Amino acid sequence: MAIDLTTTSPAPTDDGRAGALDRVLHPRTVAVVGISDASKFGSGVRRSLVSETEFCFVHPKAEEVFGHPVFPDLRAIGRPVDAVFSAVGAERTVDVVEQAAEIGAGGVITIAGGFAEVGAHGAELQQRMVAAARAAGMPVVGPNGVGVINVARRLDLTMLAPFERRPGGLSAVTHSGAMIEAMASAAWRAGGVGLNLLVSAGNEAVTDLADYLDHFAADPATRVIALALEKIRRPDAFFAAAGRCLAAGKPIVALKLGRSERAQRMAASHTGTLTGDAWVYDVAFAQAGIQTATDIDDLVDRVQFLEQLPRERWSPVRGLAVLTVTGGFAQLASDLAEVEKVDVPEVTRLRPFIEENVPGGTVPNPLDATTFVGGVDGLWEKIVREYADAPEFDALLFASQHADWDQGRSDLSDRFADVADEATAKPFVVAPLAGLGGAWLDEYRARGVAVGNGLRGCLRGLHTMAAVVRTRPDALVRPARDIPAIPRPRADTIDVAEGRMLPFDATMNLLAAAGIPVAPWHLVDANGPVIPPFKGPYVVKLADVPHRTELGVVRVGVAAEDLETAVEELRAIAAACGQPSRVAVQPLLAGHGEAFVGINGAGELGPVVAFGLGGVFVEVMRRVAGRMAPMSDTDAEELVAEFDDIGVIDGFRGAPAWDRRALTATLVAASRLAAGGRDWIGSIDINPLIVGPDGVTAVDGLCLTRNGQG
Repeated sequence: MAIDLTTTSPAPTDDGRAGALDRVLHPRTVAVVGISDASKFGSGVRRSLVSETEFCFVHPKAEEVFGHPVFPDLRAIGRPVDAVFSAVGAERTVDVVEQAAEIGAGGVITIAGGFAEVGAHGAELQQRMVAAARAAGMPVVGPNGVGVINVARRLDLTMLAPFERRPGGLSAVTHSGAMIEAMASAAWRAGGVGLNLLVSAGNEAVTDLADYLDHFAADPATRVIALALEKIRRPDAFFAAAGRCLAAGKPIVALKLGRSERAQRMAASHTGTLTGDAWVYDVAFAQAGIQTATDIDDLVDRVQFLEQLPRERWSPVRGLAVLTVTGGFAQLASDLAEVEKVDVPEVTRLRPFIEENVPGGTVPNPLDATTFVGGVDGLWEKIVREYADAPEFDALLFASQHADWDQGRSDLSDRFADVADEATAKPFVVAPLAGLGGAWLDEYRARGVAVGNGLRGCLRGLHTMAAVVRTRPDALVRPARDIPAIPRPRADTIDVAEGRMLPFDATMNLLAAAGIPVAPWHLVDANGPVIPPFKGPYVVKLADVPHRTELGVVRVGVAAEDLETAVEELRAIAAACGQPSRVAVQPLLAGHGEAFVGINGAGELGPVVAFGLGGVFVEVMRRVAGRMAPMSDTDAEELVAEFDDIGVIDGFRGAPAWDRRALTATLVAASRLAAGGRDWIGSIDINPLIVGPDGVTAVDGLCLTRNGQG
């Protein structure tokens, strides 16, 4: 029976972007364009005919498709449809989108390549398609993707070969279409991961990651979200949508592609866009509460327990009990838990219990219970209950081979699950030691016991579950525009190799106005006084040179009587090198530590602030951390705390502890400066930031401008 959906067409959004995705991702009617009985892209549609969705077919030559009558074009259907699945080339796709907009379709799913990723003509076609879709407020999935799968509705509107998938709560968006198939393959194992919506976003010409996240946030069937992405095109909208997902209790795990220089070039040819600095993505994801993965298998491992277990069973995993019946894997579990940063406390108070019940047992956790426990009636249950009741443990893992050939010997697993049935809120997990688990493990998942993917895969999943539960509820990347714009200083810039640089005094004034403590300075011009209004000893340097150390134009510990000589010496070097001749004089500040703060104002995700330890630690540790700007006080505190493991901030080798409050205040001030100067700051280096008894002081700064802001 025909379904009239005229009244359900989405209204355009204020900015002309696509409206709601409900109709195109959960369609009741689908028009298929370009598929015939012989089409190599028809297997998904053929499989979908068993669903409750109504299909109609558009083809210029075929008389029928899969036993259905055929229309010559979309207009001939005579009524709106929820989704149009287009399997024609780029030129015809533009016409399909224009007709779909004309008939009030809920959206178009297109698999065609040949758009912006191939050059100027393709970009022109893409612009025509975008104009038609946005004028109608109509979503477009793609182009240059593989389509959409709605597992619960048994809809496969893709160009992919058939593959198995289980329905569940994971919804995913990928830029590379093949990763949908890879994700489903990794999820199709014992326990595995149930799938809801799989979307191949392709070029994101009209509808992008932010739109899909907004849909997932409201979709009741989505419980956890996976992303495999090359680039975020609208960072502010993306992180706002991610915040709505997390507020709805739906964690996000992301795989960022294009980390290497070669991969970035491949991404450019693949999607028509350049990818950005992977480090900035890691920083932004961590700040937003988004978990990360390194490949598809790792991604599926990390979402597995979030999808398998109800939210009330998620645990912060501050104490994991690992039970095995093999000593070697008990040792391996201990090693891998340290690598994967999962807390596996030994709980020595249980040692007498273990010594009494397990012959030769000495280490309570991970526990090698030995095969002895299977031969003593009730002993295994006694051990599992003891560990389940221990307040030190908030998750239990039983690792055994659990292979297909073990089904007849799964008695210990059954009894482990029986204890889990006794109304404990702690997550219970079973997993094979290595390799593929037997299909029979799925029955434990049905009983509420999670089924992991090997020992390491389990630990990764538990680590991510813990990270999700421990994430601050207010984790958020705020838009830089939340901070009022700061005008660029009026001073003339200086041309340097890296671009256009503000003069030294303009930069120091900028930092001071932002609330960053700065050291006093005195500038010596051609005929100006040399002696500053503050006491020495002094640091004397060329003021308007970006890399002073390389040029040898810094003098430290200069006495008052030697100032004129030092100034003349530096002016001579400036003349010989063709550098500006102004000289800066500052007091030599004593401190017990150095840090550096950097601002990158030109990143594709927005301005970011970097922080690290200065002095010898920069050379030895080569470690830097960061946050997107603006950051909150808590963001800054957590940024500083990332260096706690080194021991310097709390006092290194008897040195005084650093003033954390002063550090965090400076980082927050730097982030507000970065956000306020978003339209013109290229970068700012504050190095060194001296840590002393009275807080922190910036003794130098280098600011590069951008966007012609000279």
